[in-house]
Parts: sequence; C-alpha cells; structure tokens
Amino acid sequence: MAKRKPTRSVNKTTLLVMGEGEHDKAFLSHMKGIYHERRSGSKITLDFSSGGSPHDIIKDTVKKSRHVDYDQKFILMDSDVPVEQQDIKVAKDSGITMLYSTPLCLEGMLLSILKQNIPHTAQKCKSLLHPQLSDNPALPKSYDPLFAKPVLDGTNHATVVTLRSLLGIKQKK
Repeated sequence: MAKRKPTRSVNKTTLLVMGEGEHDKAFLSHMKGIYHERRSGSKITLDFSSGGSPHDIIKDTVKKSRHVDYDQKFILMDSDVPVEQQDIKVAKDSGITMLYSTPLCLEGMLLSILKQNIPHTAQKCKSLLHPQLSDNPALPKSYDPLFAKPVLDGTNHATVVTLRSLLGIKQKK
C-alpha cells in the first residue's frame, strides 16, 4: 500500500465581511479580487443580508456567523439609517465590527471616491451611480472600470482604507 503524504496544517485567518445587500457584496467581491492573494494564509467569506433595518442586518450576521469561528467579523452598513444603541451592543458582544458606507450608502461612498456630487438620498445616489457602472450592480465585474486598483489605492476614504487592509490580510498575527 502506498504511503500517504502527511497533510500540512495551515493556520488561516478567517474573516467574514457582510454587506447590507447584493450590491455591497458585489463591490466587496470586486475589492477582494484586487487585494486578496489566494495563498495569503487568510480565508475571506463575503456574504450579504437581504437588507432591511440595521437591526435585521445585525441579527442576520449574528445568525450566519454563530456556528463558524471567524477570527474577525465585519458588516458594511449604510449610514442613512441610524443604528440603535442596543443593536450596536449586540454587534459588539458578538465580535462584529461595523464599517459605514458614508455618505448615506455604498453608492454615496463610491460617488465620493469619484469626486462627484452626492445627492441627498440613497435612492438618488443609486440612480446616479448605477448607469455609470459597466453592467448590473449586483455583478463584481461592473465595478472594475470605474473602481480599478489605482482609484481604490488613491482614495483616503476611511472605510475603503479599512477594507483594503482587511481584504489584503497576509498572515495570522
């Protein structure tokens, strides 16, 4: 009988990043494609909630992460609806860090990166940004022409800077 090669155990950093909706997940997937190296020693799971209130999104993230021991958990949350203090506490108690798309929402944040005027509502931000994308906003490839690596590297928007760092994790610390 042939001898079996021993399998090498690799300690991977596990990370969960939840988006508020499918557009958030598509943008996060786009960023992951740019910054994450496959052999980096980290495993990044991207998911999304089906929208709703901040309470619903936090509750959904807690539920989806309950049975997996992630090293770090994050929610990319729109900032147009305030998060109640008790929901912030639930997130914190569950080890979830909140990242906010400012101003207003993902689309508002992306418009600000492009140095465009930001409308006063999330819906108007969507109406302004979506036609500029190369395809359906639920597809990661749609963000590529406008948000290529040099554009994302060039912004100092705090949430994008944090996401670049998270998605580019090299090793467990």
